[in-house]
Amino acid sequence: MVGCKRGEPVPGGDVAASLTLPSLGAYAFDPATLKGKPSLVMFVTPTCPHCLKTLPRGMAAAKAQGANLVAVFVAGGKQNAEGVVTNLKFTGTALVDDGTLRKKYDIRGVPYSLVLGADGKAREAFKGEQEESTFAEALSDAK
Repeated sequence: MVGCKRGEPVPGGDVAASLTLPSLGAYAFDPATLKGKPSLVMFVTPTCPHCLKTLPRGMAAAKAQGANLVAVFVAGGKQNAEGVVTNLKFTGTALVDDGTLRKKYDIRGVPYSLVLGADGKAREAFKGEQEESTFAEALSDAK
């Protein structure tokens, strides 16, 4: 299932600004911190095996490209999301969706990933499991 679907239609508008969700950290996440460099936003669930394979690939690609990384857990709750973050040693920002973004972006399956430009607007969308190189190329193109 790797490389499931690339080149999906991208949502319009400032996606970064819409990421006003509770974070797993002790601080409130400020979406404005995503501006200025590309970002990889990954919509995932804690029990999805494809998500658990794709998150580390996204981490590696974001690190290699000097990009922001955000995981949005669209189901499973905060406690399960914390378990994934701990087990995978996730290095990005982790947010928990209450269903708002899932509905707004019509996310029907995970993983669903968006590459945002430095302006916070979506440049590319991916459905399904992806390789690190696919994310790295898209992040490089978004610079």
